[in-house]
Amino acid sequence: MNIAIIDDDKNFLKIFSNKVKSLSRNVFDTSSIDSYTNCETLLEKKYDIYFLDVDLIKLNGIDIAKFIKEDNPAAKIIFVTSRSDLIFSAITVQPFYFIRKTNLEKDLTIAFTLLTDYYTVKEYYKIKYDSEIISILIDDIIYLETSDHLTTIYTNNKQYHVYKTLKTVQNEINSRQIIQINRKNCVNVLHIVDEQKNYIKLDNDIILKIGKPFKNEFLSILKEYAIEED
Repeated sequence: MNIAIIDDDKNFLKIFSNKVKSLSRNVFDTSSIDSYTNCETLLEKKYDIYFLDVDLIKLNGIDIAKFIKEDNPAAKIIFVTSRSDLIFSAITVQPFYFIRKTNLEKDLTIAFTLLTDYYTVKEYYKIKYDSEIISILIDDIIYLETSDHLTTIYTNNKQYHVYKTLKTVQNEINSRQIIQINRKNCVNVLHIVDEQKNYIKLDNDIILKIGKPFKNEFLSILKEYAIEED
């Protein structure tokens, strides 16, 4: 799990980061935590979870959250603030949770309880990779691409190369949200941001063609999924 912490108070950032590291070990098998005092390099990498100070000195944390959501819709944003008057403004971004600095211990514990509930009911794809068993959150898979029996799994932060056919990987993932759209690609419906005629656009700006033999089934599943989401 990739976690980012953004706060321009260096002393608080250090304390908060240590608490997040400690709690994350109880929830996630593996986690990578990066801390930022500004957002200049933050957007160079995508994260699963963002702990974001609402009231940054130089930038508006709410505006940063909106940009993150546009670029990385699956991300979970948890606002951290010492100003309760900003909470109502921040609700427009639909954050995962709020942490009050004045009630840090209790709110942070609740946040991780909610994260535990959220991620433990999620589906994972387990594979042997680089001599170890890893778990890839299926929601994080953007698309699959195959070439000569080498299938690449594209996620927000990494690419995984496995010597299996596209159909084998799709069957092993065994999720309705992973749909085949042509001979070389399967996509995750969660990451589709646009569909026009014979093409789809994903939230990482990749555009893929929908093959004619796959189009009817793809559109049918996409429609069913959209109805369920509503």
